[in-house]
Amino acid sequence: MCYAGLALPSVRTRLGELRRRALLQRLRREAFSDRRGFWSLAPLGRAAAAALERAERGAGRESAATPRPAALAALQLEHVVGTNELFCALWEMRRALRLPPLYWLAGHRAATDLGHTHLIPDAVVLIAGPEGWWTYYVERDRGTMPLQAIRDKLDRYSLLFKTAAAQPEDPSWQVRADAWVLFACDDTRRALRIATLAAGAGLDRVWAGSAADCPAGLAASLGGLPQPRGCPPLPLWANGALVAADPDTVSEEDPT
Repeated sequence: MCYAGLALPSVRTRLGELRRRALLQRLRREAFSDRRGFWSLAPLGRAAAAALERAERGAGRESAATPRPAALAALQLEHVVGTNELFCALWEMRRALRLPPLYWLAGHRAATDLGHTHLIPDAVVLIAGPEGWWTYYVERDRGTMPLQAIRDKLDRYSLLFKTAAAQPEDPSWQVRADAWVLFACDDTRRALRIATLAAGAGLDRVWAGSAADCPAGLAASLGGLPQPRGCPPLPLWANGALVAADPDTVSEEDPT
C-alpha cells in the first residue's frame, strides 16, 4: 500500500478508516521506537482481495496459465507479513527477556553487490553485542521457492562470506564475515532439506527450522548477553535500519 505525495496526517487518517472498516489490522503495537508499525489485511480485507481476484478471473482477461498480478501481489504480501511477524515476535521476547538492543533492516535495503550477482535477503537483524554488531540474515521460506533457487541463494551467501573474509580491515564487511543465516520455514521437512543444501554449499552458520521456533531460538541464544553501555555506529550498509522500541519507553498510544 502506498499513498505517494500525501502528508503523514492524511495517511494516518486513511489507515484508520481502513481499520475501522475491518479491512486492515496492525500486526503488533509499538514495535519501533517511533510511530511506524506493521500492517496486514484483516480477514475481511483478505476476503475482498479474493473476491476481486475471482472477478478478474471470470472476466477472462488473461489465460489461466499466466500468473495474475493480483495473485502474485497476494503471495508477496503474505511473504512480507510472515517476515515482519518474525521481528514482532522477537521484539516481544526482547521485552520479556531484556535482550540487547536490536535493529531490523528490510531485505531490499540490505541488498549486497557481489560483483556479477546480488544478494537480497528477506531481512537482517542486527544485535548490539559486547564487542560490536552481531548480524543475522533472515529468510522466510513458505515453500514456494524452487529448491534450485534455494541452492542459488545459498551459493550467493557463500560468496558473501568469502568476500567478507577477504576484507578483514573493512568494518562494513567485518560485521558480515561471521553472520548467521536463519531460514524460518512453514514445513520442518523443507527445513531439513534446506539444512542439507546449506551443508552442501559449505555453509556452517545456517539455522533452518520452524518459523514458530525461530524468534524463541534466537532470543534464547541472546539471553545471557550483558547489556552494552551503548550501541556502536551502524555499518554503512545498514543505514535506514529500524531500532526496536526500548521496553521501558513503550507507549500505549494508538497512532491512528
